[in-house]
Amino acid sequence: MGPENKEWISDLKPVPAKERSSLGIAEVRLSEDQSLKAVGLVYGIEHKISGEGFEATLFLDIYNQRIKIVDYKVEDFQNFILKVRWIAEANQFDKIICMARESDWQQFLRFGYVLEAVLKYYHEGQDAFVVSKFRSQERLNSGSLMEEILLIEKVMAKPRTGPLKPLPAGLGIRMARKEDITQLIDLYKGVFESYPSPLIHQSYLETIFQTDSLFAVCVEGDRIVAAASAELYPTHLAAELTDCATLPEKRGQGLMSHILGFLENKLLARKYRCAYTMARSRSFGMNMVFYQLGYEFMGRLVNNCDIFGAYEDMNIWVRSLHD
Repeated sequence: MGPENKEWISDLKPVPAKERSSLGIAEVRLSEDQSLKAVGLVYGIEHKISGEGFEATLFLDIYNQRIKIVDYKVEDFQNFILKVRWIAEANQFDKIICMARESDWQQFLRFGYVLEAVLKYYHEGQDAFVVSKFRSQERLNSGSLMEEILLIEKVMAKPRTGPLKPLPAGLGIRMARKEDITQLIDLYKGVFESYPSPLIHQSYLETIFQTDSLFAVCVEGDRIVAAASAELYPTHLAAELTDCATLPEKRGQGLMSHILGFLENKLLARKYRCAYTMARSRSFGMNMVFYQLGYEFMGRLVNNCDIFGAYEDMNIWVRSLHD
């Protein structure tokens, strides 16, 4: 039994902040004379922008009503910020987020961004500064921030328990396979009312298994009882541990800790330097898992994504894989 079973505390209930857009038809304005219309299931669109003194790659996150600045090369920050702001306003996206570099993160503050977290070791071992711009009062306000602060204090007041104990008898960890897709969809549909990425759709998972990705599962015989993945950022030598889910009847047995440790070893073999996660601020169990595994709490992203039918705050936990 692992650290998850030390104390089980129910998650705080999510507080709706802003109704998300329908996924049936997506119409995105890219510039004053260019727009894109997609019919069907569309979570987001990757879009490259350029102008005088800048070029960047954006992820226009339709599902979560935000813009993520994926990569950027900027000499004229004012032109760059104004272009991103125009796209946000044109599409009524009310959050912009960027993993800024140490050399320029304060430039973002000059244009109304706020520092929400520090993602240590993200840029090939150098720190990233997670800066965000809020564009609505509803997105800016967190309905249960003080409860989340107290929850983290409670987590970090616990002693770290040291090495994991073995998995319960009859359980094992392995890499996920394409034939697991149906079970994975059932797992995620059963655990989450909504989810900020298209993991509950077969075509998306089929694509994942055709790319260089890390997806691990805990199995009891042929039955998948828990799963997690590592989203890879090879140019940064960083990976986000995400998509963590355990069947309710199997929680509190340390399964997720074993899966994450398994993924960390795979990342070490690839010489990755940073592992991090964005854990739901209202989840005592997931925050405790990463705390017990030696991750550092480095900030909170307010109303960052929709997981349980409402925007949720996400805690940043990070560790150096070289430690």
